[in-house]
Amino acid sequence: MRYVILILFTCILSSAAAQRTWRNNSVLASGDWYKLSVKQPGVYRINIAFLQSLGVNVSNLASGNIRLFGNGGQMLPEDNAVFSADDLTENAIQVADGGDGVINGSDYILFYAAGPQQWIKDSTNKRFRHRKNLYSSESFYFLNISTNGLRIQNRAAAGLPNQTVTSFKDRMFYELDTINFLRSGKEWYGEEFSNTPGSTLNRTFNLNITNGIAGSTIFSSGVASRSNGIGSSFTIRANNINIAQHSVSAVGTGTYDPVAAPHELTTTFNLTQPLLSLQYSYQPGSVNAQGWLNWFELFPQRQLSMTGIDQLHFSDWETVGPGNIAEFRLQGAVASTLVWDITDPLRPQNITGSLNGTEFRFTNTADRLREYIAFQQQNYLQPTAVGKIVNQDLHGANFPNYIIVTHTSFLSEAQRLATWHRQNNGLTTLTVTTEQVYNEFGSGTPDPSSIRNFVKMFYDRAGSDTTKRPRYLLLFGDASYDYLNRISGNTNYVPCFESEVTLDPLSTYTSDDFFGFLDDNDNINRLFPVSLLDIGIGRIPAKSVQEAKAVVDKIIKYHAKESFGPWRNDMTVIADDEDNNIHLDDAEFHSNIIQQNKNFNLSKIYLDAFRQQSGSGGSRYPEVNQAINNKIFAGTLIWNYSGHGGSRRLAEEAILEQDMVNSWSNISKLPLFITATCDFAPYDNPSVNSIGENILLRERTGAIALMTTTRVVFAFSNRIINNNYFQQALQKDANGKYPSLGDAVKRTKNFTYQTFGDIINNRKFTLLGDPAVRLAFPELNVRTTAINNHAPAADTLKALDRYTIRGEVTDAMGNKLSNFNGNVYPVIFDKPQQQKTFANDATSISTNFSQQANIIFKGKAKVTNGEFVYSFVVPKDINYQFGNGKISYYAEDGSKDGNGAETTIIIGGASANPVTDNAGPTIKAYLNDEKFVNGGITNENPVLLLKLADSSGINTVGTGIGHDLIATLDDDNSKFYVLNDYYEADADSYQSGTVRFQLPALTEGLHVLKIKAWDVQNNSSEYRLEFRVIKDAEFKLDRLYNYPNPFTTRTTFMFEHNRPGDQLLCLIRIYSISGKVVKTITRTIINEGNRSFDIEWDGKDDFGQKVGRGVYIYQLEIKDSNGKKQSALQKLVLL
Repeated sequence: MRYVILILFTCILSSAAAQRTWRNNSVLASGDWYKLSVKQPGVYRINIAFLQSLGVNVSNLASGNIRLFGNGGQMLPEDNAVFSADDLTENAIQVADGGDGVINGSDYILFYAAGPQQWIKDSTNKRFRHRKNLYSSESFYFLNISTNGLRIQNRAAAGLPNQTVTSFKDRMFYELDTINFLRSGKEWYGEEFSNTPGSTLNRTFNLNITNGIAGSTIFSSGVASRSNGIGSSFTIRANNINIAQHSVSAVGTGTYDPVAAPHELTTTFNLTQPLLSLQYSYQPGSVNAQGWLNWFELFPQRQLSMTGIDQLHFSDWETVGPGNIAEFRLQGAVASTLVWDITDPLRPQNITGSLNGTEFRFTNTADRLREYIAFQQQNYLQPTAVGKIVNQDLHGANFPNYIIVTHTSFLSEAQRLATWHRQNNGLTTLTVTTEQVYNEFGSGTPDPSSIRNFVKMFYDRAGSDTTKRPRYLLLFGDASYDYLNRISGNTNYVPCFESEVTLDPLSTYTSDDFFGFLDDNDNINRLFPVSLLDIGIGRIPAKSVQEAKAVVDKIIKYHAKESFGPWRNDMTVIADDEDNNIHLDDAEFHSNIIQQNKNFNLSKIYLDAFRQQSGSGGSRYPEVNQAINNKIFAGTLIWNYSGHGGSRRLAEEAILEQDMVNSWSNISKLPLFITATCDFAPYDNPSVNSIGENILLRERTGAIALMTTTRVVFAFSNRIINNNYFQQALQKDANGKYPSLGDAVKRTKNFTYQTFGDIINNRKFTLLGDPAVRLAFPELNVRTTAINNHAPAADTLKALDRYTIRGEVTDAMGNKLSNFNGNVYPVIFDKPQQQKTFANDATSISTNFSQQANIIFKGKAKVTNGEFVYSFVVPKDINYQFGNGKISYYAEDGSKDGNGAETTIIIGGASANPVTDNAGPTIKAYLNDEKFVNGGITNENPVLLLKLADSSGINTVGTGIGHDLIATLDDDNSKFYVLNDYYEADADSYQSGTVRFQLPALTEGLHVLKIKAWDVQNNSSEYRLEFRVIKDAEFKLDRLYNYPNPFTTRTTFMFEHNRPGDQLLCLIRIYSISGKVVKTITRTIINEGNRSFDIEWDGKDDFGQKVGRGVYIYQLEIKDSNGKKQSALQKLVLL
C-alpha cells in the first residue's frame, strides 16, 4: 500500500462571532465562470492549455480581466456563532503576461490554494491539530473573465530584526479513513491490527523528513481497539526504539455497548535521522481482539532549506512576540525562488528579500504567527478542470415559504412538487440543486453546512418579520454516512448531518435538525443551552427518479378527491408485548390524548391481546399481521407503533415485514406512520434496504410520510416525543386548521428539547416526507340534530327498534353550510368494551383496556344543502346494559370534508315493539370486482367483495356469539376472517350494503371461501365462492372469448388475468382464414379485478370497411407494466 503524508497549513475560518449580513447578489449572477479543483496546498499554475480545457475563449484575452474566486475549501463551521465567508471571495493572483497585457503563448497565472484539509491553531500551546475534510478530497476555485482582477502585491521588508530563523517546526499527519464501524458518525478508522487471516499485529510507516534536524520531536497518535473484558495496547517504535504506548480500555459484549474504545496520546521522542520508520504493534487483550489506527501527527524540526523540495511551507512559533521582527534565512534558493506570505491564503503577498549565493533572506513582523510558502519558478502544481458553470444567484432570490434542496437527478420531480404547492397551497417556493448551494455557500465543496447557511440567509434577512421567514425545508434525495463515496452503491445525493460520536450505538446519530438550527448562537454539537428548530424539515430519501416520482405522485394523489373517505376519521395504535407492558402503557398514554378529540375513532392493536403462536421461526402473531393488513386496506389517518423493531421488521414476532408492505394497495388511503422503535429508517445507510424508507418510496402504496427513527432509541424517551407529537399535531391554530407535518414535527421537537433532557434521542427522530403536506384532517364539522325527531340526548337506542337520524354539516362557527352537497358516512358504535390481554410471555402482565369497536350500523347518506337523514334498525346482539355509545360522522362533497361525533346518546335495552324478520340475508360474492365469475382466476392478494341485502339490515355488532359476518377459507375453521368492520350500507339504505376486504396472500391453486352473514334479527345465510389463485410472478391470461359469438354488428372480447390494478397494453389481431390481418385493435386498460370486457369490435377492418361474413381467428396479446407478455388464440363468427 502506498502511503501519502499530507503537509498542510492554513486555517481560513475565524472564530469571532458576528451577526450575519448577507450579500444582495452572488458574484456568480453574471459573467463567464469556470470551475477548477485542487487536492493539496500549494502554488498552482494556469496556462493557455488549461484555460482552453475549461472552455475559455483565449483569443485576445486581456490579462487584467482574469479573476479567481474561492474560500479555501476547508470544512465550514457547524457552530452558527463562528464566522464563515458569504458567497465567493476574490483571491489575489499573479499574472505573467510578458508585459503585453494579453494572455498568449507561454503566459500563465499563479495562485495559492490552501487545499481541503486544515490545521487548527492552538496559540496557547504553540502547536496545531489537524482536521481532515470529511466532505471532499478537493477544494474548488472559480475563474471569472471580467475586469480589474485582484493581484498579489509585494510586502516590503519590516526593518531591523531581533529574531533569526534558520529552522522551523514542520507539521504533517497521516490518516486513512476506510472503516466506519456503525455506519454512523463522522469518525472513520484505517488499518486493522488483529490475528485474523489477512490482517497483522504489526504495521510500519516509512517517512522521509527531507532536511530534518535531529532532536526532540512531538508526536501524537489516535487508535481504537475492540477487546472484550481485557484491555489492549499499541506499542509505537521510532526506528526500533519505543516511544509511546496506547493503553486502550476493554469494551463490553452487550448489544448496545461501544463497538470499540478510542485512545489518543501525545509524546516527544528524539529524532536521530531524516528517514523515520514508525512501527505500530498491537497487543490484543482477548482472543478475538482487533485494533485500528485512526491517525498520527508528527512535528519534526527541519532546516529552512529548499534543497530537494519544490515547494516549502513554513512558519515559526518560537519567534512570535509583541513587537518582534524576524529574519528568515532560506537555504537552497536560486534567482527564481519566490516566497509568499500566505497568512491570509486568499490574499498572498510576495516577499521581497535579498539573495546571497543560495541563501535568501527576508524580514517580516512576528507579532503573530505568519505562514509562508517558498517555491522555485516552474515547479508549480496543476489544477484539475471541472468546466464552465451557468450563472446563478441564490442570494438574489425573493423570500420563500418553502425551500426544496435536491440533486440534479431529481430536479424535475422537485419542481413538479413545488409547482403543485404553489398552485394548491399558495406557497412561495424556491427549488435549488445541491450544486448551486455548494457553489455559492460552500465554495464548491459539498459541505452540509452550506445548505444550513443558505437557509439561514433567508431567516436572517427576515429578522423579526415571521411572515417572511422560510417555513419548510425539503431535502429531496437520499443521504449517506459516507460523504466521500468510499462504499459501493453509495447514495449521497443530499447530505445529512452525522454526529461526532461514532463508536457508541446509543449516542451516535444522524439528524436533519442541523439544517433547522438558524439562530446566531445555535450549535448542534452543544447540548446545553439547547438549540431549537426554526423551520419545519422533511426528507424524501429517493435514490432514483422512479422513487422521486412515486412520492410526488402520492403527495398529489393524497390531496385528490379520490382520497376522500371515512378512513380520515380513524387512527391506529399498535403496542408490542413483553417488557412489563411498557409499550402497552405507552400506547394507552397516546390513546388518551387521541380520544380527547371525539371526532376521531381509535383502533387498538395490542399484541398481547391476541393469541401467540410458536413455530420454527419463533413466536408469531398471525392475527396481528392480518389486523395490520386489514387496517391499511381500510385506511387510517395515523398508524402509530410503540415497541421493539429495526430496519427489517417490527417486533420480535415480525408483525410487519417487507412482504406485507409489498402486498398493500392503499394509494387512496395513505397513513402517516409513527414508529417509536429502533432504527426503522436509517436512510443514511445505503447497505440497508429499510422497511421505513420503502413504505414511503413504494409506488401507489405505503405511507404519505413517516415520523420515525434512524438509530437505536430508548422506550421512555420515545414515549415522551410520541406523546408530544399527538399533543402538537391535534391542536388547531387560530384559523381552525391543523398544523402541517413540518410544523407539527418542529413544535414536537422543540417542546421535547425544552422540557425533556434526552436531547440525543430527540435528534434520532426524523420526518421522512414533505414537511409542507397537511395530514388529511377533515376541517368542517358534522353534527346530529335529531333522533326520531327528538334531541340527540333525549332518546335511547334499543335493540330491534328502527331509528331515523337527522344531521347537518357546519363551518367552524357552527353555521350550517347550505351549499354543501355530497355524502355523509355515519358509524354508530356500541358502548366501549373491556378487553383483557393474555400475558403470552413471561414479562407480559395480563391487564384490561377499553376499546369502542363494536359497530351497530355503518352507512352512507346524501347531504343536500347541508342536511342529511338516514335510518337503521339496532341489532338484537347489542350489549343491553345502558351506557354512552357514539355516532361518528364523516362528510365530503368532492372538494372539502368534515367530521364530527355525538357521544351523548344512550344505547341499551330492547324494543317493546321489535321489527320482525325471519329470512336471512341474500349474498353475492366476487373477487376484486363484480366482473368476477365463480370459479375464475385471481391474483395472490385479491379483495373479497360482498353484496349483502336484508329487509331488517345486516348484523355487524360483533357481540353475539357466532353471529359475526365471517369468511372461512377452504372449509378450515382455523382460517376465518371477521368482516364486521368492513361492511358499509349502501347510500340512503340500511337494507343493503357492501364488504370490501383485503384477503391475505393465498397459495397457488384452487380455493373456496364460505361466507356466512346474519341480519339484525340473527337470521343467517351462506354462500360458497370458488376460485383459482395464480402466482403474481407468473403472468396469466385465461378464459379468452367474445360475446356474442356469432355476432352481426358488435362483439365484446372478454378474458381473465392476474394483474388487477395494473396497466395492461392489449393488442388484438383479427385474421381471415387465409391468415391475412383484417383488423388490429390496441387498448390500454386498468381493471380493478381479474376480468376484462373493455374491448369491442364493430366488424369493420382497419380501413373502416365491413368485412365479409365467415369465420375469423383472433389473437390477444397483453403486456403488463413490467413488460411481461401473454397471448391466446380464439375464433369468432361474423353473420
